[in-house]
Amino acid sequence: MQKTLLLLFISCFLNVKSQISITASSMPSSGDTIRYSNARLSSVGDYTTTGTNYNWHFDTLRPTSQGLREFKNGLNTPYYILFGLTAYGEKTLDTVPIPNIPVPGIPAISITDVYSFYSKTPVFSPTKFIAEGLGLKISGIPVPNTFSDEDELYFFPLNYSDRDSSTFRFSTITNTLIPFQYVKQGYRITEADGWGTVTTPFGTSNCLRVVTTQYSIDTIKGTVTLPIIGTQPFSFGFNNYQRSYQWLTTNEKIPYLEVSGAYTNGSFNPNQVKYRDGIQTFVGTKNDQALLDFAVFPNPASHQLNITTTNNNAPLKLELVDLQGKTVLTKDFSSASLINNHFVLDIANIAKGLYILNVSNLSGTQTSKISIQ
Repeated sequence: MQKTLLLLFISCFLNVKSQISITASSMPSSGDTIRYSNARLSSVGDYTTTGTNYNWHFDTLRPTSQGLREFKNGLNTPYYILFGLTAYGEKTLDTVPIPNIPVPGIPAISITDVYSFYSKTPVFSPTKFIAEGLGLKISGIPVPNTFSDEDELYFFPLNYSDRDSSTFRFSTITNTLIPFQYVKQGYRITEADGWGTVTTPFGTSNCLRVVTTQYSIDTIKGTVTLPIIGTQPFSFGFNNYQRSYQWLTTNEKIPYLEVSGAYTNGSFNPNQVKYRDGIQTFVGTKNDQALLDFAVFPNPASHQLNITTTNNNAPLKLELVDLQGKTVLTKDFSSASLINNHFVLDIANIAKGLYILNVSNLSGTQTSKISIQ
């Protein structure tokens, strides 16, 4: 009888221990660089079922490409003066595509180097992880765009059965350079609806399952009267409802697994699956062992290709070939070009379509199919 009670006590103790609590230390910090893989939607399996002491199995996830989330100290971004000393930025876009529509009286503009800025607040005893705003360059000039009502992404400590709700409002600045303004406002509901363990190709970890839904109304409006008779500043708004299923752990900084997409009329339509991962190799031959530590992302791509490696394999030669065998772009990288084992190939001027990317060094060649969109 005593042995039975002891075993029951130990079992209960182990179960309680596995109910993790998400705190500020579980979130990314300035200086973190974290790798993830994108996976096929068809490979994710059942992501909606949840429960207590539940074991989620996503061993069948099939990676298609990889990315890096780099959280830079504000001093190491183009916006070091604009967001204070506690916020840190993650580059999310190189260039925002803007149609070139020549209108008399309105100068052509470019928007580049887009960073999302985050912080843990208050500084010395954080109770929430927030999005502070966006930094971007408008025609080369660094400009801050902040939340007038901050977007609280998580409240701490975050435990099983917690349900949090918060409002937010964001708007871009207005000036003579920008003939329009983007406004985003609404509310977010975050609910921790399960706990247990999650298994992916990266491994197994104790987790807290969280569902966060953003209900926002996005508005785009003109800020100047167009120099056309009878034309006034335009304005139109639309619902932008997004949902994300997340499996959070205490030490990986980003979701161990995240399934996200649009939430329309009470129905969730997933469009992206990401999971924490180590470096993956998607193509290669057995004779090219020296290149098997390469990853090429994103794919599909539109503006640039990132090539990363765990080893210093410079110098490298990159060659982009179309399906007719014509070489459309070549680039040589020397050792001096290597920054944190990371190369960038500019493809902004390459026509849309399918291509073959050949990555070569003295040891051999790695080949990858690339889609440019």
